[in-house]
Amino acid sequence: MEKAIIVEEALDRIKAYYLDMLPFNKVLGIGIDLLDYDTGEAVTSFNMKPDLIGNPVAGILHGGVTASVIDLTGGLSALLSCARYHQNKPLEVIEKKMVSSATIDMRVDYLRPGRGASFKCLSRVIRAGSRIVVAKIDLYNDIDTRIATGTATYLIG
Repeated sequence: MEKAIIVEEALDRIKAYYLDMLPFNKVLGIGIDLLDYDTGEAVTSFNMKPDLIGNPVAGILHGGVTASVIDLTGGLSALLSCARYHQNKPLEVIEKKMVSSATIDMRVDYLRPGRGASFKCLSRVIRAGSRIVVAKIDLYNDIDTRIATGTATYLIG
């Protein structure tokens, strides 16, 4: 199979896993805006909705939603790194590693209240090995104000 076809198939499997197989991502309403195979950068987005509010008086995003989106977006970068690291192996190997990946450490710094009509989250890989990936992740609101930042470590496969 040609490399370009393998890359597209790997990206399709990552998207399907995140959007179709993970029920919590559906609850959040996550969309995947960017998966950059070469750099490991990932961008997700979601709209504010009543079920995501943590403080009903202030109408701001729940801190758990913020942490979850940071974690899942960083996880996308980790899976991209995994796919790239194992690019010469069958797609089934990548898929098996994908479903057995896990967050092993995460830190979130809440910078501002989660106000906004929509949010986007950007992740980039800062260290990647065969089994461990570290990502730096930022969550922005609809006026490009960074409301939280995080660093997460993932175990792949």
